[in-house]
Amino acid sequence: MFRGFFALVVATALISTAGVGCGGGSKPVKTVKKKEKKKDVRALLSEARDEAKAGEVDAADALYEEAYDVAGEFEILEERVDFLIHAGKATRAQEASKPYYDKNPTNTKAYELYAEALLAGGKGTEALEVADQLIGLNGEAAVGYEKKGRALLLLDRNEDALEQLRKAVGIDGENADYHVALGLALHKLGKIDEAQLSFRTAVKRAPDDAMVHVYLGMALRDQSNLDEALGFLEKAIEMDGRNGRAYFELGLLYNRKGKQAEAEQALSKAVQLSPNESLFWYAYGEIYRVQERFDDAISAYRKAIDLDPPYGKALGKLALLLVERKQYDDAEALLIPAIRKEPKNAVNYLNLGVVYAARKKNRLAIDNYEKFLDLAPKDDKDRGRARDAIRELKRR
Repeated sequence: MFRGFFALVVATALISTAGVGCGGGSKPVKTVKKKEKKKDVRALLSEARDEAKAGEVDAADALYEEAYDVAGEFEILEERVDFLIHAGKATRAQEASKPYYDKNPTNTKAYELYAEALLAGGKGTEALEVADQLIGLNGEAAVGYEKKGRALLLLDRNEDALEQLRKAVGIDGENADYHVALGLALHKLGKIDEAQLSFRTAVKRAPDDAMVHVYLGMALRDQSNLDEALGFLEKAIEMDGRNGRAYFELGLLYNRKGKQAEAEQALSKAVQLSPNESLFWYAYGEIYRVQERFDDAISAYRKAIDLDPPYGKALGKLALLLVERKQYDDAEALLIPAIRKEPKNAVNYLNLGVVYAARKKNRLAIDNYEKFLDLAPKDDKDRGRARDAIRELKRR
């Protein structure tokens, strides 16, 4: 897990003064050229960081790429990939990190960097393969087990994921990142009490890290400890006023408190600071939907499904809103390509069934509801809804 790409210290080779020997007229000229090169790299990195802080993702990325091409230093590539991940550009982060991974088959850092980019893009299978390779290179290091655990979690191999993440913590219990990874896995699995304990440990290990305060605030909120959660989220924002995730979690907290105006304000700040996070746009759409501001909700949902990677639930919510507004053609045009792209995604068949039922295309509606029942987990809460819809359609 990478943090703080602005804190990168440029490698010593780039900033130290090379020794100059005596004799020979060519040496002073060579030294001048090196100094010019060093200055160029420092200037490029400074410009890249300025553009990143200004939210100019493409400009910052181009400058990072140029700086790396000039210097060839891994630390610059690492900073670039970290920036792209935090900017919501996972695919570009993968494209930036893979050549280094391909060219350095014995360098564990290459595996760590590429695996992190794959994890950011939700590519669990590929990330698992790289994590296993990393463990093969060094089975005594915690980082490989942390990456493997997160990959397994993406693949819904939850108990295996927890085993790997606990192994990482057991190897290096002083690393806050590993406690965070374990806490996030526990949180995802609904083990909120255990997650909260992992995040508290992370805060002790890294008290100056805004993100660990965010995660603890998130867990406390989900334990309904709203006042304590608010304190940690406000502390995170005090530490890092540009932390979009902090505002996102704060928005959800205000939503839990029933303070929709404050929730909207916090989520607005989240998407402003992190405009490429599809989850944030989905939540923003949800706040608009509960306020019955449907045009705004539709715009936010569309943004959530246009980003890389898209947020899957946004597509269903958008389709249902379009049905409610009797925009059946638009809803169908949205869902059919989604089904072609992900033919095993059950919820899209459910939503398409709703569209066809509304258009009185009963046979097509039944077919899609039945396809949903074939694919959906046995404990899916919408299975009863689909069965009821099928019975009603067959009576017509």
